[in-house]
Amino acid sequence: MARPRIGDVAVRAGVSKTAVSFAFNQPEHLNTATRQRILAAADELGYRPSPIARRLTARHTQQVGLVVPQSTHDIFANPFMPELIRGIGDVCDAEGIAVVLVPPVHGSIATAIKEALVDGLILLGLDHDHPELAQLQRSGMPLVALDVERWEGASIIAIDDVAGMREAAIHLAELGHRDVAVVLIAQHPDTPVDEEQGISARRLAGIRRGFVAAGATDVALRILSAPVSEEGGRAAFEMLAEQHLPTAVMTLCDVAAIGLMNAAIDAGLHLPDDLSVVGFDDIPAAAWVSPRLTTVHQPIREKGRLAALRLIDAIGSGEGHAPSREILPTRLAVRGSTARPRMTDPLPMAEIA
Repeated sequence: MARPRIGDVAVRAGVSKTAVSFAFNQPEHLNTATRQRILAAADELGYRPSPIARRLTARHTQQVGLVVPQSTHDIFANPFMPELIRGIGDVCDAEGIAVVLVPPVHGSIATAIKEALVDGLILLGLDHDHPELAQLQRSGMPLVALDVERWEGASIIAIDDVAGMREAAIHLAELGHRDVAVVLIAQHPDTPVDEEQGISARRLAGIRRGFVAAGATDVALRILSAPVSEEGGRAAFEMLAEQHLPTAVMTLCDVAAIGLMNAAIDAGLHLPDDLSVVGFDDIPAAAWVSPRLTTVHQPIREKGRLAALRLIDAIGSGEGHAPSREILPTRLAVRGSTARPRMTDPLPMAEIA
């Protein structure tokens, strides 16, 4: 059976299609008797107005989008994301607003944004000069940008990446570590990492400043990158295991740190005696793994909550909205995954196995 359309309701009720539209979207334009006759006809036919059409007619969708640079598969491989979405949801649920995930479509963020039926967007880790976002900047769409240094016309909510990793580096230096690996964030395995700007660059700068501040000017940093996933952390360990292992590894996200720890334990290492590991984020799982992960805590859920509040304010204010910039603090959570460095050089992994 064909799905009933607005024209079918109009014929059954003896009115125009415009009157049917008014009955569902702008009932004040109809008298009570006409509207009741239209609704009765719609009920008889099983007609249901298109939610998309209704939103377009109303010129608002009661939906906001969270734009992320990773695929849907990768989004849910990182436990950071549910915590962020919980924070956004804390606000949006109370306001009756739905949250829509907007990952790239066929690798294109611009295409995904163009097709998103939302009133405003929260952008996660997408810098103002991203090549696919030039049109978005001109569109007038209400925006909030997370984890960026600047974005013209958008409110910004970020954390002090430099201070967080500086504190972590000082912690390792005071324990005596001088041979340290740093696992930067790569969006995909083949994505080059920019050490000059972005999240990885800021956190790497914090690490270097921390070792200098602690007087560890002789530290040797081995820099590599991995995707934000447990598998990415395992791959990073395998890369490090091809040589003599460092005494400590600093990863720029917890999920990669946990993957690296799991791979190290599977290879027969004892943590933290053979290898100290530091993460970043303080996702709930950081306190569940064994040993519990030393990590830089950031207020993930609060970041999401603030993002939703600022975006809803921007949507309501329209062109009169004044963008804000908020930098949230971080702190080091010292747990069981860090200790003084081992006294002897480890064997190559082939010999450990």
